[in-house]
Amino acid sequence: MVGLLARVMSNSLQCWQCGTAVTDQPLPLSTYAECRPCRAQLHCCRQCQHYNPRLRVDCDEPRAESHSEREKANFCDWFKLRREFGEPGEKAPSVDHKAELNALFGTDAGVTETPSNSHTQLDDLFTAPSDDP
Repeated sequence: MVGLLARVMSNSLQCWQCGTAVTDQPLPLSTYAECRPCRAQLHCCRQCQHYNPRLRVDCDEPRAESHSEREKANFCDWFKLRREFGEPGEKAPSVDHKAELNALFGTDAGVTETPSNSHTQLDDLFTAPSDDP
């Protein structure tokens, strides 16, 4: 029995608030489970796979009840544990749009790149003329 409990608890998940691996909570997750370091409640909308902040109701599950506080524990019947999140402060991978256009329309596609000297023109505009000959 202890081996089974250890396997259930070893399935780590990440906290939605601080990103810390939570390994001390048995699964299925209790309604009042908390992250030890930040004390965030884990059985909440933010920890659910259906959570989608781009929607008006913040949930992909149409049958789920609306909850006003997405960070607080709730008794949602459609809760499905989300285990991983991006690292806090992680940026989306940058996309090379010029390379995508070149792949789509062919290399350079008849567009010539002209060097811009607007920076030097701006510097010349606001630089005081020197008295040195």
